[in-house]
Parts: sequence; structure tokens; C-alpha cells
Amino acid sequence: MAAATGVAAAAVATGLVLGPGVLNDGPGSSVAGAPTAGEYTTKAGRFEKLLPAGTGKISEVSLMRLIKQVPKAPLPKPVGPYDGDYAVSRDGGVGYISVHVATREEVQAKTGGKGIEGPCKDAPKDGRVDCTSQKLPDGSLLGIWQTGEPEPGSFSYPTWGPEFAAALKLTDGRILQVRDIGGFQGKGQLGPLLKTPPLTRDQLNKLILNPELLP
Repeated sequence: MAAATGVAAAAVATGLVLGPGVLNDGPGSSVAGAPTAGEYTTKAGRFEKLLPAGTGKISEVSLMRLIKQVPKAPLPKPVGPYDGDYAVSRDGGVGYISVHVATREEVQAKTGGKGIEGPCKDAPKDGRVDCTSQKLPDGSLLGIWQTGEPEPGSFSYPTWGPEFAAALKLTDGRILQVRDIGGFQGKGQLGPLLKTPPLTRDQLNKLILNPELLP
């Protein structure tokens, strides 16, 4: 199989960052959970308070259910209090913010026991653009990057809008991941793409360092 490139490579390299439900169902799946087409739930209301004023209208969704067009597909049991996908509606478009806490066991299982190395180790050839990493005072490792454009002639479905992604590798082996996506085009889309991701890079940096995202 040919090596993945561009956005596809970034998806492979950051399989954990894609979060629960998009690539797999994960352990503890259940039919109950996030709505399909977007609802202003209590959880969405709490999450909105963690975001900067003016981010947009927040509703809870399931990207996996939207993209796969399976409204009652099982969803993995959340680890963190805000794990899940959130639609962000503003300026006539719809973007998404996805949050996922990966347990140490999940990380070990998905990496064959190797764990996750530095987030920028293989950038930019793995599709991560302007990747920066920072070791925090408590020993955690933070990485933030932008997902590159698909290479000419390549095919990916759905077509994703502009995106920032961040991963926080904690000292106990867990990883907190946040995707900041300008939307997607394809079956299940809730609206046109945003011109930019819902959060700026600096705003994403601040969000992923918020301890309220952790269990």
C-alpha cells in the first residue's frame, strides 16, 4: 500500500486525535450519547462557557453518526467530562470542535505498546504543518499543528475544512486531544464550511490547557 500523504497521512499519524467514533467505536460503546444532527444539551451549554465569547452557537453532535449516516450507531463511553463533538454555527457556516481523553490503556493498545512520541517528530511529511511542541512545567508535552491541504490528485472523504489540532501528553500516559475544524463537505454536513477553524491557534492552546477537560 502506498504511503499516506497530506491530510490522509495526518489522519493516520494522529489516529488518536481523531477521537472516539470517527475511526473506531472503542471500548464501552453504547447507543445512548451524543445527538446526531445537533442539540443544545446541558453538556453543550457547559462546554460553551469554556470557549471565548463570540465563538458561535454550540450544539452537541456526533461526527461519526453524521459522516457515516447511521443515526443510532454505538458511541464509545466518554472518559473526560467534555468528550465528544460540538458543532459551532456562525457567519452562515458550521465548524466543529472535538474533545477526547485517551486512557493510558487505549494509547498502549493503539500504538502496540510503544506509546506516543513527540507530536512533531514526523512533521511535516505526515501532514502536520507548522507543528510546535512545548514541554510544560509539570512534565506534560503539548503539541499544536495545522492539518495540511490534500495533495493534488489525492482523494479523501469527506472533504474537511481548515483545521488546527492539539494533543497534550500527560505524565501518567493519558492523552487529551482537541480538533478545531472548519467543517466538512459531504453527506451529513450541517452547513457550509467556515472560512477559518472555530478557534484561533492561541485560543485552542488555552482550551486544551483547561483542567476542566480532564476527568
